[in-house]
Amino acid sequence: MKLTLILLALLAATGIPSAAEGDTAEYWSSLGDQQLYNGSIEEAARSYDKALELDPGNVNLWNRKGYAFGILGRYEDAVESFDQALAIDSTNVEALNWKGLALYRGLDRHDEAIACFDKVLGLNASDSEAWNGKGMALADKGDLSGSLVCLQMATKLDPLNPGAWNNEGVVLREQGKYQEALECFDKALLLDPNNQAAQTNRNNTLQDTNRIVQLGTR
Repeated sequence: MKLTLILLALLAATGIPSAAEGDTAEYWSSLGDQQLYNGSIEEAARSYDKALELDPGNVNLWNRKGYAFGILGRYEDAVESFDQALAIDSTNVEALNWKGLALYRGLDRHDEAIACFDKVLGLNASDSEAWNGKGMALADKGDLSGSLVCLQMATKLDPLNPGAWNNEGVVLREQGKYQEALECFDKALLLDPNNQAAQTNRNNTLQDTNRIVQLGTR
């Protein structure tokens, strides 16, 4: 997802902390960023804990701790971290979007997730990540029509997001709109040729269309 890619890019640019910096929030935050980027997720969460002991009002630290918990599959803990961020800044878009993702992906709490995305959209109707997240939450609930409207908004606002194109294709395929779905998967793969989800979905959609053609010739 785009949010994930942005965070990882920021982490890659973070300098490796020096032990000489001592026991400061900045030291533990930078260490956590490096651990997160390198895949040492549990260690990163512990480093963010130490940073938060020294700087408990830091919204970004709560968000990164929640993000780490999400990777670990600890979705309740992730939501709790994002709630801490939102207690400090109730309009923090990053916390709202990531909380929404944790709620619907990990906890099946779709209505609460949609409420998070709606709050983001109330702050900024052009937030493509919120449209994307809301679309997938609606799809999980079985509201394919509502989902498609949201996902089409996401790709309109950010046509360079391969994940959003893939998600739109998934919903179109579920609706039986195979040609339109294939076009979405093709766009996703044009942007990201290594996108395994889009490639798998494209292959499955082609199998569906071939099956329909075979049935029609009998």
